[in-house]
Order: sequence, then structure tokens, then C-alpha cells
Amino acid sequence: MIDEEPVTTADLVGARLTRVTAARRHRQSATAPGLSHLRLDLEGLGPVLFRTPGSGLSFQADATGATDESAASGTTADPTDLPLTRFLGQPIRSVGAVEYRDGRTAFTAGLALGFEGGRVRLLGLDGALLVVGPEEHLGGVEARLHEDTTLARVVWTCSSSPSQWSAWTTGGRYLYFRYRHGEGSVEHFPGGPDPDTWDEEGSGLLARWHDGSRRGEIDLADFLVLAGLRLAPNSEVLDGR
Repeated sequence: MIDEEPVTTADLVGARLTRVTAARRHRQSATAPGLSHLRLDLEGLGPVLFRTPGSGLSFQADATGATDESAASGTTADPTDLPLTRFLGQPIRSVGAVEYRDGRTAFTAGLALGFEGGRVRLLGLDGALLVVGPEEHLGGVEARLHEDTTLARVVWTCSSSPSQWSAWTTGGRYLYFRYRHGEGSVEHFPGGPDPDTWDEEGSGLLARWHDGSRRGEIDLADFLVLAGLRLAPNSEVLDGR
């Protein structure tokens, strides 16, 4: 269990969700459950507390296991109406940033957590923590929310044991894909494909899963579905083996 060490997005990847505790606000959003606090109990990591400072999302290890209920109308364990609850018992497959952009205003609004069968967005907007499920839409706000998950260029660098690719998103991020023994992973390296730069600050794990097999190869299309990524309509896919 993490005590005083900070929690990073890479720490969340692969952690199994065992409990959800929600502290609700008095004033609710019309489009998504509005919370003052959210605590996720994660196997191997311990409880992690999520809240919003106003705009954006903050999260940290919750060593006490308690939430501040002063701004909430009630605290509920594993609420059936919260989208996260449907993924209890599953590991978090991927974690990605959700950016808010509106003219000159831009900030990281929250995180998208990917699970088998769907994903949930945790967003800090206007002082409320919103939990947005796979089928939910935030109306006019939706056009101002962006995730850098579309690929402009992919280069196949090894076909099996492991299958691996270098990829660049439409936002310019470099990603390294790897699949071996049934396990897939996506990592981000700000320095690009040169391994000598992979220890630079900002590098980190974005996705990891195991499909239950021992295979050493996978098609790119299948890999992208499992990773929660997609190709841009005019993307470039090259064989660089």
C-alpha cells in the first residue's frame, strides 16, 4: 500500500478496483453525478482519494481511508448508480488525460480510466467532480473536452515475440506499443523512439492488460481496440521491420 509516496497515473494502470466510495454534493449536475470526493480502493495500491480544486482533478493516497463529508449530502459505498461500480473486480486497463480547451482557456480536466468493456471519465469542472460513464454525454461541454488517443503515424518494428510498434498521435506524442505472452502495453516517451531518452521525466505507462493467452503476436487493429486507441482517417501505417 502507498502511504506517503505520491500516486501517479502509471500507478493506477493494472490496479484492480475493489471498492468505490462516493461523497455526493448537495447541488447535482444535470448530466452526471456530482461528487465532492471519490475514493477508489485498488488492490496492491490501497485507497486513492480523488477530488477537484475547482478546475481539474487531484488524486493522492488516502492512508486514513476516510473522506471529508462536510460538503457532501451523503457518502455511499459501491453506489449502483455510479458508472464506476459496474467495473468492480476489474483491473484498470488504461489511464489517459482529458484536456479542456476553450479559446485561451486550457487545462487538464481529468482522467479517462479504461476497463474491459468500457471506460469512465473523472472530471473536475466548475468545482464539482463528475463521473461520466461510457454512454454519457456532457452536452455542449463535450466539444471542449479532448483526449490524445488518435494516431497519425504507426511504424511496425517487430512482428512477433514481441509484436511492437512506434506510434505518434495527432497531438505529437510518441507511444511505444508492445505485446508478448498475451500482455499488451502502451508507454509514452517524450524523447521519441531513441531508447537512450526513455528515462526522461514525463515517461510513463499508459496502458497494460493481459488477454489470457500466451501468444507473442497480435494484429495492430486488435491491439488498438484493447488499448483504447484509434487510427486517424489519413494515418500512415508503415512496415519498418
